[in-house]
Amino acid sequence: MSEQAIPEEEVRQQRSRLIDHFKRAYQIIVGLAITLACGKLFAHGTIELSDPALLLFCTFFITVVPIFHGGDRSLDLKYLGEKPSSGWNQLAYIWDVYMLLITAIFFVKIAQAIPGPGIGFLDNSGTATAGHFYDWMAAMLFFDASVLFIDGVKSALLGSRAWTRLQVYVTWILLNVALGILCLAIPQTTWSPEAVGIVVFLAAFVRTVLDYIAGSKFMFP
Repeated sequence: MSEQAIPEEEVRQQRSRLIDHFKRAYQIIVGLAITLACGKLFAHGTIELSDPALLLFCTFFITVVPIFHGGDRSLDLKYLGEKPSSGWNQLAYIWDVYMLLITAIFFVKIAQAIPGPGIGFLDNSGTATAGHFYDWMAAMLFFDASVLFIDGVKSALLGSRAWTRLQVYVTWILLNVALGILCLAIPQTTWSPEAVGIVVFLAAFVRTVLDYIAGSKFMFP
């Protein structure tokens, strides 16, 4: 039976299953990242509110949610309503899938960089143990900003019907770059590691709030 003879609803269901297949892989890796972060935070079964691991975990967690949400929704907006029929559109779909999976791997690395409970922000030599956390946070944010930029250009050139909804990418790119620069710059100041952690968390919180405000139509169908 040719695809033209298949009822539109069945075609849409097949396309939805194709999208869901890759979404599950994305969800598994992000779930692994959150599990790793929880393992760092609750390694001893309990956590003290003053533990630096809690602050870094909160920064990680509040940043993961909107980026995961946006990546998940982007596949629906771009591919659920229209078939990626041309070679370029199919290549764009594969590209999007790989970029989502790589972003999820960044989340795993951020989670691994959270210091274990009781370690504190500084080791015995006075070196900041949270340095890798901020580096991986910045790397993920810059990578995501690059993906958003390429995806926006790609969707515009390919004439995607979702393009008008994707213009929120401009705001997200600016938010990601701003927080990424902060993650790289502020640990180099003379501020205490605790103050740095608080400022980065507050910035991540503001970024998430602005993310959802700017992308409310994109995020919630």
